[in-house]
Amino acid sequence: MLINTSIDVNNIIEKLNSLHHELNNRLVGIQNDLSRGRSQDSQEQAQETENDEVLHALAADARNELIEIDNALSRIRNGTYGVCVACGDIINPERLAAYPMAIRCMECTES
Repeated sequence: MLINTSIDVNNIIEKLNSLHHELNNRLVGIQNDLSRGRSQDSQEQAQETENDEVLHALAADARNELIEIDNALSRIRNGTYGVCVACGDIINPERLAAYPMAIRCMECTES
């Protein structure tokens, strides 16, 4: 198995932890918005329902991204971070800098 030694792991860990913290804060805000009281006006209730659907979708996206972050941190711990899960080649460090949760190299992502 190849190990990507051309990346600054400490910088990646810092990015991932920062993003994890930001997403957790976002989820708290979403939960606060979802737990607010309801309007008595039927038109406002319809708008609130639409808004809640958007908030639920944003929360699901945040939870999925948190899973990706946790998985990336796990790959760092077990020494497989930066290795494409599809072909086993090294993932370009610039790709990892732009998207630190990447699990595939650009070739495998595009195919």
